[in-house]
Amino acid sequence: MAVQAQRQASAAPARPRPKRSREEEVLVWPDLVFVEFISAVLFTITFTILSVFINAPLLNRANLNVTPNPSKAPWYFGNLQELLLHMDKAWGGVLLPTIFLGFLAAIPFIDRSRHMQGVWFGTKYSARITIITVIYATVVIFGLVSFDAGEATGTERLTRWIPACAESAEDVSWPCLRDDVGAEHLGIVSTKDISKRLEFEVLGVKWPEDLDHIAWPFNDSIGDFDLGGIGLGSIHGWGGEHFNIPSIMAEQVIPLTLTIVVFPGLIIYTLFRIGWVRTRRDVLIVMFTGAVMAFVTLTLVAAFFRGQGQDLIWPWKIKVDEG
Repeated sequence: MAVQAQRQASAAPARPRPKRSREEEVLVWPDLVFVEFISAVLFTITFTILSVFINAPLLNRANLNVTPNPSKAPWYFGNLQELLLHMDKAWGGVLLPTIFLGFLAAIPFIDRSRHMQGVWFGTKYSARITIITVIYATVVIFGLVSFDAGEATGTERLTRWIPACAESAEDVSWPCLRDDVGAEHLGIVSTKDISKRLEFEVLGVKWPEDLDHIAWPFNDSIGDFDLGGIGLGSIHGWGGEHFNIPSIMAEQVIPLTLTIVVFPGLIIYTLFRIGWVRTRRDVLIVMFTGAVMAFVTLTLVAAFFRGQGQDLIWPWKIKVDEG
């Protein structure tokens, strides 16, 4: 009997796999493609109407021998061009965007929870976290940009309490700002002033003059090679390299610390103390939203607030010099 029951069970057809309900499925057509098509039509109609009523500020034909002022990157690279004005070129143009893209790729591996996966605002306070982070990131980025253009925005007044270095004094002990001869005393106009105008002395070490040319280890250990005999000319070896500590502090350490550590950490800690940030996903929502809004804000500044010489001015004052 047992053998017969086993044969009958093995001969019975397998039950079909239960179908998922329609509400759990999102099809490419029509759910995705139709929405994208309608969006494209609406954008096209909107741009057509705008082009009828607003005259685009078109210039003359491009001339390879003339560079217009201001010369701006395309809007989608405006954020990178803006970063280049505020920090070291390698960080602003390559390393920081690469870190951002790496962070985006790492999010699924950091947040491995399947709860409410793929759902917008899937945690309890995620909507208000997003709104607060958008406002916070926008204000912070505009504030940092304004501070780094202190003479145009007037934010240099916040640091005028730092005294001016005496014109006759070559060596100073207490921190002071070196002004041009006969010029009005200004506070810190940009972070670059920390490596150029700020002067002080600690334990006999003068800032910045004693720290702006520190030789690398093993300097001149590999000399130059003259390969002119085989048509390669001279090859420069390892020599003449140096550290510029004040420049590193002004263009790398301070901007990166503020934008990657201090301000993100402040908003995450504040929302955690309030009780809104509870899970790893909440932390990632704050970081993702803040990073995206930082790039959006930098794009807006580069497109609408940069005039001739990349000076920070109001949009209606921007004029293009075609040369």
